[in-house]
Amino acid sequence: MTRAPSGHVAIREAAASDAARLSLVADATFLETFAGVIDGNALVAHCETQHAPAYLAERLAHGARAWLAEADGAPVGYAMLTAPELEAAREGDIELKKIYLLSRFHGTGTAAALFDHALNGAAGHDRLVLGVKNDNHRAIAFYTKQGFAQIATRRFDVGGTLYDDVVLARDLERT
Repeated sequence: MTRAPSGHVAIREAAASDAARLSLVADATFLETFAGVIDGNALVAHCETQHAPAYLAERLAHGARAWLAEADGAPVGYAMLTAPELEAAREGDIELKKIYLLSRFHGTGTAAALFDHALNGAAGHDRLVLGVKNDNHRAIAFYTKQGFAQIATRRFDVGGTLYDDVVLARDLERT
């Protein structure tokens, strides 16, 4: 656990019953990160589909795992692992589908703690793979620091608009 600007941050594994909390922080962090960078209508459409509580509950009910960071009970970040959806993925991979944190909690160690939870959740897989917007330099630097290297590029659909992503991977120790 770590200290953050407004108090104690706790990280716990999310259940399908946490879908509304995940949706709230997913929308907030996605908007905070990409408003003014990604087309506004595409951004809203993406949030309405990919962050809807029912969609997130369905993913969790079918094998996805998520960790929720909360400060004094309010959701401030999350990480999610899913079966790989990236074309560059191979047998034995698992995808870090999401890892987002409200910016006021950057630099508190919370992102690293979320990543550690996801990394532990990936145990038994060969590689952890993810896609990140190619000009999201802060995220790319974070992942590089965590041992990821670029393995491919892709086009990513955000609300019907395509953007360029880099695909990163990190080998995992199988136990």
